[in-house]
Amino acid sequence: MTPIMRCALCASFLGFGLVAQAGLERLNDTERPLLRRPLATLPLELENWVGVDKPVDPDIVERAQTTEYLNRVYENRRHPGVKFSLWINYSVYGTNLRHTPEICLPSGGWEKIESQTKVVRVPMGGGEDLTLSRLGYGQGDLVKHVGFWYYIFGEGRLENMVRRLPITSRSSHGRTTRGSSITIEVFYSGDVDPEATALSEFARELTIELEPILPTHRAGYHIP
Repeated sequence: MTPIMRCALCASFLGFGLVAQAGLERLNDTERPLLRRPLATLPLELENWVGVDKPVDPDIVERAQTTEYLNRVYENRRHPGVKFSLWINYSVYGTNLRHTPEICLPSGGWEKIESQTKVVRVPMGGGEDLTLSRLGYGQGDLVKHVGFWYYIFGEGRLENMVRRLPITSRSSHGRTTRGSSITIEVFYSGDVDPEATALSEFARELTIELEPILPTHRAGYHIP
């Protein structure tokens, strides 16, 4: 392929991405599905976990651009001392996608540990498997892990396809959505659950209980 042909091919991909993005942005005011139930209805007791709600500083709530949130610590019934801090952020306008761990933690002085970052697939027993990212971050001698995944509501096949294009995934539209969205983050100490076994168990039980709360028309993602 000649240099001219390569340039023409790249230009066509670029043009398609820009046109598709512009089309999606014109649809921004069409559908923003609401939660079917308040996040507060998520049970404090899951199958193997018991939770306690924790207050959140109003400044954090404002900066998180959340419409509705849940901040709760769950402890494992079978393994006392194994605790997960759960932060769920729902936004009608999708602005919470600007506050993923890979953006917020480095701004707080945490450095990503690539060797402790991996994709975790959680079997859901009959339904579509849940895929999440287990991220590792360090600050001095401290290490923390974060389980992360998110959903975008009101997103169809066209939006899903365009969102995966490099030109849109790095744009402002790639960090927001024409629909509403929810991010789910599970924080815990790096010396707990190194193989993400407990995280998988927790994520499975949590997802089952979230199902009656979330809109049914959604697309799921795990990469921050």
